[in-house]
Amino acid sequence: MKVLMPSIYYPYIGGITLHVENLVKRLKDIEFHILTYDSYEENEYKNVIIHNVPHLKKFRGISYLINAYKIGKNIIESEGIDLIHSHYAFPQGCVGALLKNKLSIPHILTLHGSDALILKNSIKGRYFFKYATTNSDKIICVSKYIKNQLDENLKNRAIVIYNGVNKEILYNEGDYNFGLFVGAFVPQKGVDILIDAIKDIDFNFKLIGDGKLYKKIENFVVKNNLSHIELLGRKSFDEVASFMRKCSFLVVPSRSEGFGMVAVEGMACSKPVIATRVGGLGEIVIDGYNGLLAEKNNPNDLKEKILELINNEELRKTLGENGKEFSKKFSWEKCVMGVRKVYEELSD
Repeated sequence: MKVLMPSIYYPYIGGITLHVENLVKRLKDIEFHILTYDSYEENEYKNVIIHNVPHLKKFRGISYLINAYKIGKNIIESEGIDLIHSHYAFPQGCVGALLKNKLSIPHILTLHGSDALILKNSIKGRYFFKYATTNSDKIICVSKYIKNQLDENLKNRAIVIYNGVNKEILYNEGDYNFGLFVGAFVPQKGVDILIDAIKDIDFNFKLIGDGKLYKKIENFVVKNNLSHIELLGRKSFDEVASFMRKCSFLVVPSRSEGFGMVAVEGMACSKPVIATRVGGLGEIVIDGYNGLLAEKNNPNDLKEKILELINNEELRKTLGENGKEFSKKFSWEKCVMGVRKVYEELSD
């Protein structure tokens, strides 16, 4: 089987990249042609061919859409592609939808979160979202919450397949007395709410990630001499895992979240998770069992929950142990089996 996959991929680091890598490395009998923004010279998978799609930085989405369509059409015609599997509704899902309609080839779309929560509800984005979803033979959602955001006429072709966790490198290495945030420095992830909550707390915090709010937050930390807050910038998944294994707890202060894979990864390391009561996080963080839930956009409530864990090591340990048990429900093996089943159904 040969699959064309419009998707973000390395060197970009994030949830979609991790998801795609786990698919391709476990489906070794399938040949994948990945259409991504930049070529990745360190590709180690023999069943993966990476195609660099030229694009303009200021018009990344539209320029990728146009060029990926042209490149994808040539690949489908020359390689005998069996199906298309797009990751994220725009521009990748629109590329898959255009190619499906042009060449009559099955199209699968995986919705990863913000496409179903933000893009779908934006003035311009909703048209792209509608085109990508209505022109998909199957829609894979990474949480029940995302599936519930779909219109009724789309739900009958949607299926929930949860992401997995890399148990090989996600385990407990001890409690080194620091709180951890992992995510993009963008409004959606609530990193500004976190800074407001922890600015006066006498405890160490490490924040991993970058994005458009990074400079603003860095300036605030420096200006106010917040030496207990360390901004570590972007890190590889292996580096992130090393911090997760040692932290006291993980904080996920999102304003919007389709699923929140980082929360499950923290639990796999036996760490309690403090998260906001939004989106798919409610499927993962069970208040008082494997973590604590705080109200969205409420730094005071978030601060209260953080202090509760700082001041109670026994509670940290209990919630962490429960989280470890809970995380066992999520495996890449299950995820890949679910995706393979969809591939086989559509390629018959």
